[in-house]
Amino acid sequence: MKQQKADRRSQRTYHLVSYALAELLAEKPYNEILVQDILDRAGIGRTTFYAHYFDKEDVLNNMTEQILSTFMQQIAHSTTRKRVVPSLELFEHIYQSPQVHFRALMQSRAGEPLWEAMQTALCRTIEPALCTLWAEKRSSPIPLPVVSQYLAGAFLTLLKWWVAADMPYPPEQMENIFQQLALPGVWAMLKET
Repeated sequence: MKQQKADRRSQRTYHLVSYALAELLAEKPYNEILVQDILDRAGIGRTTFYAHYFDKEDVLNNMTEQILSTFMQQIAHSTTRKRVVPSLELFEHIYQSPQVHFRALMQSRAGEPLWEAMQTALCRTIEPALCTLWAEKRSSPIPLPVVSQYLAGAFLTLLKWWVAADMPYPPEQMENIFQQLALPGVWAMLKET
Protein backbone atom coordinates (compact mmCIF):
# COMPACT_ATOMS: atom_id res chain seq x y z
CA MET A 1 0.00 0.00 0.00
CA LYS A 2 1.11 3.53 -0.58
CA GLN A 3 2.26 5.52 2.43
CA GLN A 4 -0.90 5.80 4.53
CA LYS A 5 -1.98 9.35 5.22
CA ALA A 6 -3.45 10.32 8.57
CA ASP A 7 -5.61 13.30 7.63
CA ARG A 8 -9.40 13.02 7.87
CA ARG A 9 -10.05 13.00 4.15
CA SER A 10 -7.58 10.18 3.61
CA GLN A 11 -9.00 8.18 6.51
CA ARG A 12 -12.47 8.67 5.04
CA THR A 13 -11.20 7.41 1.67
CA TYR A 14 -9.64 4.30 3.24
CA HIS A 15 -12.91 3.63 5.06
CA LEU A 16 -15.09 4.11 1.96
CA VAL A 17 -12.87 1.96 -0.25
CA SER A 18 -12.52 -0.91 2.20
CA TYR A 19 -16.26 -0.99 2.90
CA ALA A 20 -16.96 -0.86 -0.83
CA LEU A 21 -14.71 -3.85 -1.45
CA ALA A 22 -16.24 -5.73 1.50
CA GLU A 23 -19.75 -5.17 0.14
CA LEU A 24 -18.69 -6.23 -3.35
CA LEU A 25 -17.04 -9.39 -2.01
CA ALA A 26 -20.40 -10.35 -0.53
CA GLU A 27 -21.97 -10.04 -3.97
CA LYS A 28 -19.46 -11.58 -6.36
CA PRO A 29 -16.07 -13.29 -6.57
CA TYR A 30 -12.98 -11.14 -6.10
CA ASN A 31 -11.66 -11.83 -9.60
CA GLU A 32 -14.85 -10.34 -11.09
CA ILE A 33 -14.53 -7.08 -9.15
CA LEU A 34 -13.04 -4.17 -11.08
CA VAL A 35 -11.46 -1.04 -9.66
CA GLN A 36 -14.34 0.82 -11.33
CA ASP A 37 -16.82 -1.24 -9.27
CA ILE A 38 -15.01 -0.15 -6.09
CA LEU A 39 -14.99 3.48 -7.24
CA ASP A 40 -18.70 3.43 -8.01
CA ARG A 41 -19.60 1.80 -4.71
CA ALA A 42 -17.32 4.08 -2.67
CA GLY A 43 -18.44 7.19 -4.52
CA ILE A 44 -14.89 8.38 -5.18
CA GLY A 45 -12.92 9.23 -8.29
CA ARG A 46 -10.12 7.31 -9.94
CA THR A 47 -7.54 9.97 -9.02
CA THR A 48 -8.48 9.75 -5.35
CA PHE A 49 -8.30 5.95 -5.42
CA TYR A 50 -4.86 5.88 -7.02
CA ALA A 51 -3.59 8.53 -4.63
CA HIS A 52 -4.16 5.98 -1.84
CA TYR A 53 -3.84 2.54 -3.46
CA PHE A 54 -1.91 0.90 -6.27
CA ASP A 55 -4.74 -1.43 -7.32
CA LYS A 56 -7.57 -3.57 -5.93
CA GLU A 57 -5.04 -6.11 -4.64
CA ASP A 58 -3.61 -3.32 -2.50
CA VAL A 59 -7.06 -2.70 -0.99
CA LEU A 60 -7.47 -6.42 -0.27
CA ASN A 61 -4.02 -6.63 1.31
CA ASN A 62 -4.77 -3.60 3.49
CA MET A 63 -8.03 -5.16 4.71
CA THR A 64 -6.26 -8.44 5.43
CA GLU A 65 -3.43 -6.72 7.30
CA GLN A 66 -5.85 -4.74 9.47
CA ILE A 67 -7.88 -7.81 10.44
CA LEU A 68 -4.75 -9.86 11.07
CA SER A 69 -3.18 -7.09 13.15
CA THR A 70 -6.25 -6.89 15.37
CA PHE A 71 -6.37 -10.70 15.63
CA MET A 72 -2.68 -10.82 16.63
CA GLN A 73 -3.19 -8.11 19.25
CA GLN A 74 -6.07 -10.08 20.72
CA ILE A 75 -3.97 -13.26 20.84
CA ALA A 76 -1.08 -11.41 22.48
CA HIS A 77 -3.43 -9.88 25.04
CA SER A 78 -5.04 -13.23 25.87
CA THR A 79 -1.84 -15.27 26.28
CA THR A 80 -1.53 -13.98 29.84
CA ARG A 81 -4.35 -16.35 30.86
CA LYS A 82 -2.31 -19.54 30.51
CA ARG A 83 -4.77 -21.43 28.31
CA VAL A 84 -3.88 -23.63 25.36
CA VAL A 85 -6.24 -21.88 22.92
CA PRO A 86 -7.46 -18.33 23.68
CA SER A 87 -10.83 -19.24 22.19
CA LEU A 88 -13.13 -17.32 24.55
CA GLU A 89 -11.20 -14.10 24.07
CA LEU A 90 -11.26 -14.51 20.29
CA PHE A 91 -14.98 -15.35 20.18
CA GLU A 92 -15.68 -12.29 22.35
CA HIS A 93 -13.49 -10.07 20.18
CA ILE A 94 -15.27 -11.10 16.97
CA TYR A 95 -18.66 -10.76 18.67
CA GLN A 96 -17.95 -7.21 19.85
CA SER A 97 -16.29 -5.84 16.71
CA PRO A 98 -17.74 -4.83 13.34
CA GLN A 99 -18.03 -7.83 11.06
CA VAL A 100 -18.17 -6.28 7.58
CA HIS A 101 -14.56 -6.83 6.52
CA PHE A 102 -14.08 -10.08 8.40
CA ARG A 103 -17.29 -11.60 7.04
CA ALA A 104 -16.49 -10.48 3.49
CA LEU A 105 -13.05 -12.05 3.56
CA MET A 106 -14.30 -15.14 5.34
CA GLN A 107 -16.87 -15.86 2.63
CA SER A 108 -14.56 -15.13 -0.29
CA ARG A 109 -11.69 -17.11 -1.76
CA ALA A 110 -9.81 -13.81 -1.55
CA GLY A 111 -9.68 -14.36 2.22
CA GLU A 112 -7.60 -17.55 2.04
CA PRO A 113 -4.32 -15.72 2.82
CA LEU A 114 -5.99 -14.27 5.92
CA TRP A 115 -7.06 -17.72 7.11
CA GLU A 116 -3.58 -19.11 6.54
CA ALA A 117 -2.04 -16.23 8.49
CA MET A 118 -4.56 -16.66 11.32
CA GLN A 119 -3.80 -20.39 11.44
CA THR A 120 -0.07 -19.66 11.66
CA ALA A 121 -0.59 -17.05 14.38
CA LEU A 122 -2.74 -19.40 16.45
CA CYS A 123 -0.25 -22.26 16.06
CA ARG A 124 2.53 -20.01 17.31
CA THR A 125 0.46 -19.40 20.43
CA ILE A 126 -0.79 -22.95 20.95
CA GLU A 127 2.48 -24.83 20.54
CA PRO A 128 4.34 -23.11 23.43
CA ALA A 129 1.31 -23.66 25.66
CA LEU A 130 1.37 -27.36 24.76
CA CYS A 131 5.12 -27.50 25.42
CA THR A 132 4.47 -26.15 28.90
CA LEU A 133 1.83 -28.83 29.51
CA TRP A 134 4.16 -31.58 28.30
CA ALA A 135 7.23 -30.22 30.09
CA GLU A 136 6.82 -32.69 32.94
CA LYS A 137 6.04 -35.63 30.65
CA ARG A 138 8.49 -37.68 28.63
CA SER A 139 7.15 -36.86 25.19
CA SER A 140 3.94 -36.40 23.32
CA PRO A 141 2.66 -39.44 21.38
CA ILE A 142 1.68 -37.04 18.59
CA PRO A 143 4.11 -34.30 17.53
CA LEU A 144 3.11 -30.98 19.09
CA PRO A 145 3.12 -29.09 15.76
CA VAL A 146 0.46 -31.55 14.55
CA VAL A 147 -1.65 -30.99 17.68
CA SER A 148 -1.23 -27.21 17.28
CA GLN A 149 -2.40 -27.34 13.66
CA TYR A 150 -5.38 -29.47 14.65
CA LEU A 151 -6.50 -27.13 17.45
CA ALA A 152 -5.99 -23.96 15.38
CA GLY A 153 -7.85 -25.47 12.43
CA ALA A 154 -10.72 -26.71 14.59
CA PHE A 155 -11.07 -23.30 16.23
CA LEU A 156 -10.97 -21.35 12.97
CA THR A 157 -13.46 -23.68 11.29
CA LEU A 158 -15.86 -23.25 14.19
CA LEU A 159 -15.31 -19.47 14.18
CA LYS A 160 -16.00 -19.31 10.45
CA TRP A 161 -19.23 -21.27 10.85
CA TRP A 162 -20.33 -19.10 13.77
CA VAL A 163 -19.85 -15.84 11.89
CA ALA A 164 -21.47 -17.21 8.70
CA ALA A 165 -24.48 -18.34 10.77
CA ASP A 166 -24.86 -14.80 12.21
CA MET A 167 -23.55 -15.80 15.63
CA PRO A 168 -26.56 -17.76 16.89
CA TYR A 169 -24.87 -18.52 20.22
CA PRO A 170 -23.06 -16.21 22.65
CA PRO A 171 -19.24 -16.33 22.87
CA GLU A 172 -19.33 -18.22 26.17
CA GLN A 173 -21.42 -21.01 24.66
CA MET A 174 -19.15 -21.18 21.61
CA GLU A 175 -16.18 -21.48 23.97
CA ASN A 176 -17.88 -24.42 25.71
CA ILE A 177 -18.69 -26.05 22.37
CA PHE A 178 -15.09 -25.68 21.23
CA GLN A 179 -13.75 -27.04 24.53
CA GLN A 180 -16.07 -30.07 24.33
CA LEU A 181 -15.32 -30.83 20.68
CA ALA A 182 -11.62 -30.15 20.36
CA LEU A 183 -9.88 -30.64 23.68
CA PRO A 184 -10.87 -34.07 25.07
CA GLY A 185 -8.47 -35.84 22.72
CA VAL A 186 -5.63 -33.53 23.73
CA TRP A 187 -6.31 -34.07 27.44
CA ALA A 188 -6.54 -37.84 26.92
CA MET A 189 -3.20 -37.79 25.11
CA LEU A 190 -1.69 -35.84 28.01
CA LYS A 191 -2.91 -38.46 30.50
CA GLU A 192 -1.46 -41.33 28.41
CA THR A 193 2.11 -40.06 28.57
